[in-house]
Amino acid sequence: MNFDNNYIIDSLKKCYKELGSFVSGDRVVLSKLNVAVKPEIYQLKEQMATVGYHIYSPEWKNEIFEISSALGQDKKTAVGMAQGDFMFGIMETVQAMINDVNAREFDSDFNGLHRWKLYIGNIVAMGKEVPVDDVEIYWNVLKDEFSKRLGNHDICYIKIYAANSGDGFVTGECRINNNKIDSLSEIVEDMAKQWKNKKFASHKQLFILKQDKETLKDYPYTNADIYDAVEKSLILYEKVMNDGKEDLYLQVLNEFLGDKSLAQDIYNFVPEICAEFAIEDVRFSEKVQFNFRGSTRTFYKSQLATYYPIMNGVARLLDGNTLKNTQRVFENLLYSSASFNAVNNALNDGSKQEDLILTDMLFNVRDDYLLR
Repeated sequence: MNFDNNYIIDSLKKCYKELGSFVSGDRVVLSKLNVAVKPEIYQLKEQMATVGYHIYSPEWKNEIFEISSALGQDKKTAVGMAQGDFMFGIMETVQAMINDVNAREFDSDFNGLHRWKLYIGNIVAMGKEVPVDDVEIYWNVLKDEFSKRLGNHDICYIKIYAANSGDGFVTGECRINNNKIDSLSEIVEDMAKQWKNKKFASHKQLFILKQDKETLKDYPYTNADIYDAVEKSLILYEKVMNDGKEDLYLQVLNEFLGDKSLAQDIYNFVPEICAEFAIEDVRFSEKVQFNFRGSTRTFYKSQLATYYPIMNGVARLLDGNTLKNTQRVFENLLYSSASFNAVNNALNDGSKQEDLILTDMLFNVRDDYLLR
């Protein structure tokens, strides 16, 4: 049997017949939900499958993404288990959001009040030695931390993964809009350390928050738009770098993008993102500070509409061949990073790299900068 993306697509279509499923190109459309799912096989071994699922809807600005991995006695069983993990976990939560089932109210603050409807997904458990008595166990521990990290997204999804091998190896992971949050991941890991299992066990859970239209502030870009802006901006940067005119970069970037706030974000964030990619064993802050309109304000990176999309856009560009000399562009940006210079200074003063924790980056922005 040929286990490729077409096999997964056909299987998914059959599973969702009652939702009006049909195949369109590389995805399955669930017409009754106004949702499309694009599955991709990332890894397939004799007894293990890893499948990525991109979930789209014209009602959302950005996709929801999930990776499902599973073991089985053969490839077919492993693929089926991965698909079951996807359907029972993230897709049930997506359906709950779309059908507004079992919603809870939740508030956060980011440049003003934001009201949300919260949908708590099933805990998908592997192994039998860590029974789940309370579906809200992770939410109750982490909800105050989540509230601090929510921005102005139309929807926000949070993924929890906890695993304990039973013989000393423990994993904890928390992702907000698929971006790993280290401090929250450590909390999840600490919870898994308390398990008393002797064999492998894991929990995976998804939370989706949908913002009330009354508090949602319009934002003009999708993540794909930001990826495109990052690509164009770094092509422009390479040109001004080669011309020896880096001092004019922000000015021409403002004019090139036609959005001074987005231009400032790309200009400010990209060098620090390069530093995060380049420097291992150093803890970067989850926050940034902006100095504008006569005061300094602090925000979590996850609250900002641009930080992580810009980071993902830079990662894509560095992995591709769009630039003429990717390594030179990367190094030039890296050397202009305040974080990179701070780490070098600390190392020169005798500090150990693994002991370094960087403070919040402070960015000076124009008074007409739009916080989004």
